Amino acid sequence: MTAPTATHRRLDRTASLTAQVNAAQRAAESLRPPSRRLIDDPQSRHFVEHPALRAVLSHPLAADAALRVFDRMWGGLHAHIALRVRYADDACAAATTAGVDQLVLLGAGFDTSSLRLTDQGLTVFEIDAPATQAQKRPLVERLPPARRTVWVPCDFERDRLRDRLLEGGFDPARPSLIIWLGVTMYLTRDAIDATLSDLAQLCAPGSRLVVDYIRDGVVAAGTPWPGANRIARLVARRGEPYRSDFTERRLDAVLTAHGFQPGEHLGVAGLLRRYDPSNTSGLAADDWLAVASAVRG
Repeated sequence: MTAPTATHRRLDRTASLTAQVNAAQRAAESLRPPSRRLIDDPQSRHFVEHPALRAVLSHPLAADAALRVFDRMWGGLHAHIALRVRYADDACAAATTAGVDQLVLLGAGFDTSSLRLTDQGLTVFEIDAPATQAQKRPLVERLPPARRTVWVPCDFERDRLRDRLLEGGFDPARPSLIIWLGVTMYLTRDAIDATLSDLAQLCAPGSRLVVDYIRDGVVAAGTPWPGANRIARLVARRGEPYRSDFTERRLDAVLTAHGFQPGEHLGVAGLLRRYDPSNTSGLAADDWLAVASAVRG
């Protein structure tokens, strides 16, 4: 599938619709019964403006029904969206315990880390497209708790991440945690390489990276998972096409080339085994998305 040129990207004009859908998913998950709930992220509902999505959040039964339909249509996607938050939160807890006090959210979307995390010594750098930040920032600044959040507008295809972060006050001499979720699949390989190159220059030894990706074949809608193929075609029609996919070995090679020591990979099935071993959520485990960790050498 040929990706549209940068001049045709929806993100150049408006905030990411995908980010709003993801926020609605997290908010809907937070309305499920506690025994089946994968995450508790009620703040996400503040970023949902689309009328249909707001209707889904009007009642727990509506939210649960919508998630069931979503899971049948695009198996694996909701489990990944919810559980990558758990994975990132665990990584953040481990990093702050080790003394890390800089959290960088690359392509933050409507992530609520700056509202949920309790470590007041943590500085959060939110990096995303200007259009998305213009919608998010006023909402975040009206919501408690107040913490040090640095807003860094950045277009990964056009801007130098290194320059943007340094302008925002990022300290490259101190270790950091980089959370890069829901982004690589929308970038070209060149943009991914450029971002990792900037991170290699910016991140002190011992800095940690959490990144997610889609499996090889998803971009071309040629996988064994019908839901993955459907969503690949859908996001392309919506103007936010998938552009890059990876095997575990290929992603590890890219990370290694930029000075990061690869850690674990957890696909949807692995995330469900870790966080929902009894399968109380009843979610599909279609394994076309994954999260990976790495450490700056």
